[in-house]
Amino acid sequence: MTSNLLKIGFIGGGKMAQALAKGFISAGLAKGETMISSCHPSDLASAKAFKELGAESLFENVPVVQKSDIVVVSVKPSVVPVALGDIKKSEVKADKLFLSIAMGVTIKQLEQLLPHESRVVRVMPNTPALVRNAASVFVTGSRTTPEDAQVTQKLLKSVGTCEQVTENFLDAVTALSGSGPAYIYVLIEALADGGVKMGLPRDLAYRLASQTVLGAAQMVRDTKVHPGVLKDDVTSPAGSTAAGLHFLEEKGFRAAVIGAVQAATARCREVSQSDPSK
Repeated sequence: MTSNLLKIGFIGGGKMAQALAKGFISAGLAKGETMISSCHPSDLASAKAFKELGAESLFENVPVVQKSDIVVVSVKPSVVPVALGDIKKSEVKADKLFLSIAMGVTIKQLEQLLPHESRVVRVMPNTPALVRNAASVFVTGSRTTPEDAQVTQKLLKSVGTCEQVTENFLDAVTALSGSGPAYIYVLIEALADGGVKMGLPRDLAYRLASQTVLGAAQMVRDTKVHPGVLKDDVTSPAGSTAAGLHFLEEKGFRAAVIGAVQAATARCREVSQSDPSK
């Protein structure tokens, strides 16, 4: 990888792959011309999306590996054995860095499915990579090098925050930050619905709700003050915030959010314990 621009391939061209690709381009780490993707022949929408980025888009996996230094495995877990099987059966030299975002497919499984010389990193980003605000973690495999970890960090930090973790954390991470944007979208929608119920125009309600969530999140991240303290700072005695918080407690708001992460983690563990080839 002597050029400043990385040659990045994507096996699978879905929404997460597109978000990462657009993020890498926005960060100046790659251009459309230095990217290539493969997807199922029926997935014309994904093929079109990568072509619109200026990338080459194919319907076979082996050329993606041949033309790339880094290969992002971004297919569904059940498809991983088929997609990587194509590579293992071929004569292609696969001494590449493979970054897998396939939920529940372990480092051990990935290394068994790929040729022996492959280096594997398991990655969990989330969709805000599209706006370079992802919360990502990664786990290195048995054959990765310190340079591989550095390259992975460089890619993930270009689209948000990045932390290296051990593999036993990944199911809970997936449930929290991987699925978390969906929970927040529901919260934003509900906040806006509340505003509309109280007489606000819909467009204004969405703008206020989304900015409120964004600002509150940045307060927690940047000030490093405990969220409970920040909550107390907003809550005046006998005020409207205290009344709203009391209602949320009565309805089990905290328990519902905790339960959502618990349920999602349990589902991730089910996938992790299953054989992706079945």
